[in-house]
Amino acid sequence: MADPHLLITYPFPLGRATGGARMTREIARYLGRAGARVTVLPVSVALGRAWFPRPRLEAQFEGREYDEELAADGVRIRRVPRHPLHWALDARNVRRAVAEILDAEPVDAVLSYYNEAAFLPDLLQRRGVLFGFVSTWQSYEHALSVDLPGVPAALHDRVVRRLVIEPHRRADLLLATSEFTRGELVEFVGVARERIHLCPLGVRPEFLRIPREATGRVSRLLFFGRIIPAKGALDVIRAVRVLADRGIAGFRVRFRGQGDHEWARAAAREHGVADRVEVLGPAGDEELLAELAEAQLAVMPSHFEAFGLVFAEAQAAGLPVVAYDAGSVPEVVADGESGWLAPVHDVAGLADRIAAALADPAETWRRGLAGRERVQRLFTWQATAATILGKIEGIRTAAAAGSGPGR
Repeated sequence: MADPHLLITYPFPLGRATGGARMTREIARYLGRAGARVTVLPVSVALGRAWFPRPRLEAQFEGREYDEELAADGVRIRRVPRHPLHWALDARNVRRAVAEILDAEPVDAVLSYYNEAAFLPDLLQRRGVLFGFVSTWQSYEHALSVDLPGVPAALHDRVVRRLVIEPHRRADLLLATSEFTRGELVEFVGVARERIHLCPLGVRPEFLRIPREATGRVSRLLFFGRIIPAKGALDVIRAVRVLADRGIAGFRVRFRGQGDHEWARAAAREHGVADRVEVLGPAGDEELLAELAEAQLAVMPSHFEAFGLVFAEAQAAGLPVVAYDAGSVPEVVADGESGWLAPVHDVAGLADRIAAALADPAETWRRGLAGRERVQRLFTWQATAATILGKIEGIRTAAAAGSGPGR
């Protein structure tokens, strides 16, 4: 398949400082470097999922700073407007944009993220275009069971089936970013395990080049990612309180990311640790590299993860990770080798692991170096792109030979 043209749909803007946005940008970038022509279709939705009236996206989150950068690798960006009435209807705008591209030029495959692909299967089947998902939603079990904004409870199961389950079941290609996610797709989406291919994510080489020097003291802790309860922000604050009660001092935790910053600051004040916690906004790519260079330990006790790009990025930067043994995290962070993992929701256990890292700078340094080596060996964007292109080519070859799920 020479110079394939691939479309990548994404239900959020590329300018959000989140793992999903970075994942989408880097998959597109490295597919382009591997010889593909790539068009990314992000949806211009504002933060949060207010269903009516829907706010307009602030310009700072559009991600236009990436347009020229990605174009150098053969990637173009076509932004899809949000539907003014309801988030579920964003999928219709995505379908319309994809159809317009198909009318104008040949496309080999469309890769999607989640519910923005709800109305693509019929269109792509008629046009003979391969349809797939790169499945990295933090928890399908959780996502498919929680209340949907603006959807009456009586309609919940029908909407979930229509927007998420049926498109996944109809996909030609399912790529799971971890074994944990592959299991969730089998159990909660109802897809046969043999249809799902493992495709871990990668880390940009800039993270691996962050200088890391041994130190006799661990005092600068970093949480980066969305500052929300599900990512463990409150667990970190509670763990800091536990450490303070034990008389452990001489360290600070810095929070960087999108989310509810005032909530986090209020939680730190409520727990009496505001002097040990600093909450800042999201960091761009260069700012994130600087944050990682300053930090000595990453503390990110997320409750759900399908891959956990931040865990791989922290390790690539030479930072050991303290986290929960949740979802895909133990596939990315090796407990006892590149970090410390506590049972999920065990705040005292989380505090124990942080205390162990603070008390043994030499071991913390060793685990940081082990994590960097682990990422270099297991998680590269080149491998991610090669897996995607290889699976697409395999399906198309099988279909041409009459032995696969052709169109």
